[in-house]
Amino acid sequence: MRLPLPLGIISALLLCCAGFCPRANSQTAPPKKNPDATVSGKVTIKGKPAPGVVVGLRSSQPAQFDPTFKATTDQEGNYRITDVPAGSYVIAPVAPSFVISEVNSARGQTVVITESENVEGLDFELVRGGVITGRVRDADGHPIVEERITLSPAAERDQRGPVYSVMQGFQTDDRGVYRMFGVRPGRYKVSVGEGDNMFYRGAGRGRSEHPTTFYPDVTDGSKATVVEIGEGTEAANIDITLAEAVQGFAVNGRVVDGETGKPVANVSIGLEKIVVIDANNTRGDGGGTSARSDTQGEFRLERLPPGKYALSPYPPEESDLRGEPITFDVLDQDVTGLVIKTTLGASLAGTVVLEGNRDNSAVASLGQAYVAAYIRNEAANVSLSGHSAPVRPDGSFKVGGLTAGTAILSFETMNRVKGLTISRVERDGVVQPNGIQVQNAEHVTGIRIFVGYSNGSIRGVVKVENGTLPPNGRWVIQLRRVEGGSQSSVSPVEADSRGHFLIQGLAAGNYEVIVMAYAPEWRRRSPIGKQLVTVTDGAAADVIVTIDLTPPPGP
Repeated sequence: MRLPLPLGIISALLLCCAGFCPRANSQTAPPKKNPDATVSGKVTIKGKPAPGVVVGLRSSQPAQFDPTFKATTDQEGNYRITDVPAGSYVIAPVAPSFVISEVNSARGQTVVITESENVEGLDFELVRGGVITGRVRDADGHPIVEERITLSPAAERDQRGPVYSVMQGFQTDDRGVYRMFGVRPGRYKVSVGEGDNMFYRGAGRGRSEHPTTFYPDVTDGSKATVVEIGEGTEAANIDITLAEAVQGFAVNGRVVDGETGKPVANVSIGLEKIVVIDANNTRGDGGGTSARSDTQGEFRLERLPPGKYALSPYPPEESDLRGEPITFDVLDQDVTGLVIKTTLGASLAGTVVLEGNRDNSAVASLGQAYVAAYIRNEAANVSLSGHSAPVRPDGSFKVGGLTAGTAILSFETMNRVKGLTISRVERDGVVQPNGIQVQNAEHVTGIRIFVGYSNGSIRGVVKVENGTLPPNGRWVIQLRRVEGGSQSSVSPVEADSRGHFLIQGLAAGNYEVIVMAYAPEWRRRSPIGKQLVTVTDGAAADVIVTIDLTPPPGP
């Protein structure tokens, strides 16, 4: 199980400002300490005021019940959002046919607000987006219906692999016609199709899979015709004729017990296509499939084009089984006889105990929570990916299929309740500050994970020496608990344009704040600054992190 990624900020703001997310605090939100905190600025188009534009403000790490704040620009283009609690937010204007002119602020600006602060000057310059229209047909001239259109930067280095989409949500209609609007000025390649790994959302809908096809009708991205979009311009007749469907082959195999050879049922099969980058590097494209071993341990995958692949077994949640990936090649015929062997892994079982605050939402959160165990092998000096399992209604859990090593436990809720963190982990009544030792195939019981609301925070400022961050650069802040082997997830945050950042919902303890500077034009390792800080309950720990931007010596 993986923590679900949050929605895109702009999409979330569009929904919220359209009335689907009413401005109201959740039942669990603490009373506002700073009703006078405000955020204000101006929205312009070609230097002139843009009246009637909604500007939305949303938490940079939104939880399920977080409110969204908004205001509408007046005749002078000014907006003022009031009654904003302290926190870290993303702010952006919502104007579907327009885009923010600054590339580095295309998704909005990050702003950190402290109690009773009046943040001014968060201005936005909008430009009218461009339009791209066209029609998608197959080789016989028939329209391709409900096909997603992918727009990628023309400067993308490797167009052979999956294309990074800069726009989403546009697809063809019943005539095979599409219309993309609000496109940022720039140079793009337009494409449709399944891609190399065949796991595009359209797979399994009863139609042939096609390789990624770029405008006008090429499968090699380097030969695609570039579409140039200017401010408010329209590129019409960007028609695409899909390449012939790729011939695919079937792959058959079995999942068996590694010791007895007996079939193992109900094991999900993951598939990755191995792409060779150069002589020393490869990457895997793919993920989960709908294939699953039956009562005879057998599974089948279909329509795989030629290439090198890896299969990974995923036993059911709470299963004690584990298995290693196997690799194989698809050449010019079906592949049969693959065997995935499973072995007995270690497991951890126990109970999650809720301490302190016991309001209804906190109790309900345990029904949408999971416990993850990450294994660290000290002897090999490596960290292995772990497994996770849901917390049952009675608070119990079991995480299985683990390798030997030191198990580091984490706790997270699906609705991302802020401040709900692990305070300590016990095994048979003994606190385990540095993780739990696990042997091969050992079944560890008697674990109790104590979870409570944590209300400590870190309020920081990035101080720069010997240089400046480029206009399109950003500060990314990570947090590492100095003591203790158990933790709840603390996602990285970004500092705002002033270098301010805020991390909330922390348990008391010692942390290392790690600030990393990123800039697209840098061809060197990102500069890093670190600082230790002590967090106490109910208080904000102030910290200044100094980072040296001195360029490295030349070759």
